[in-house]
Amino acid sequence: MVKCSICKQEGHNKARCPTAPQAPAVGGGAPQGTQATVPITLSGDITEKLAKLSALCVEVANGLGKGHVEAHYQQALCVELQEANIRYVAEEVMPIMYKGRALGGTCNARLDVMLHSFLPFIFELKSVPSRIGSIHHWQLVRYMTHKDIPFGAVVNFNQSERGPLEVQFIVRQGDAHWLYDPATQTGRPLVDFGMSLAAPAAPASGGSSVVSGATAATEADEWEWSEEE
Repeated sequence: MVKCSICKQEGHNKARCPTAPQAPAVGGGAPQGTQATVPITLSGDITEKLAKLSALCVEVANGLGKGHVEAHYQQALCVELQEANIRYVAEEVMPIMYKGRALGGTCNARLDVMLHSFLPFIFELKSVPSRIGSIHHWQLVRYMTHKDIPFGAVVNFNQSERGPLEVQFIVRQGDAHWLYDPATQTGRPLVDFGMSLAAPAAPASGGSSVVSGATAATEADEWEWSEEE
């Protein structure tokens, strides 16, 4: 007899456990965290377009259901964009830059879907059983920074049995990127990682010790969109 690893009762597993916490509904942009939320003011036109793009993802999730790889959801989303008369490009190659140089070999990234009309926007698509995490947010932020795009979303067509579709928006305002929740029109700041290493004890010879640290900040200019581009 199967025993649940959560409640330790027999007859079901953890995916079917009635005491398991329920996943949030689609559209929740800002997960729980220590950063305080702040109001994010977007025009009515922008919020309506974000809602439209979220609805297209819902249509894809409902139409295909679970059990597909990322490429299937990507192509289905492209069909939805075509039907909505939204111009886009899929799988655009983006070089990875280091000190002003493109890294060679296979060191390239591919943008899943970038819009060329309707809204300056990038979709980063996932099809995994886990939830969206910070690594996915930063992947999208790097694409948005490279292409100078102020809006994007990480979309996970969750493959776990109870996992919902996740659509998490990222908005750039000024020099900062925010995890944006359209339901509350608030955002949480995405703060780039820092790394510090504890200084080793000074050697007996009196040699110096080193503390390493790294932080990164994104600088972006004002973005202007033209439907003719």
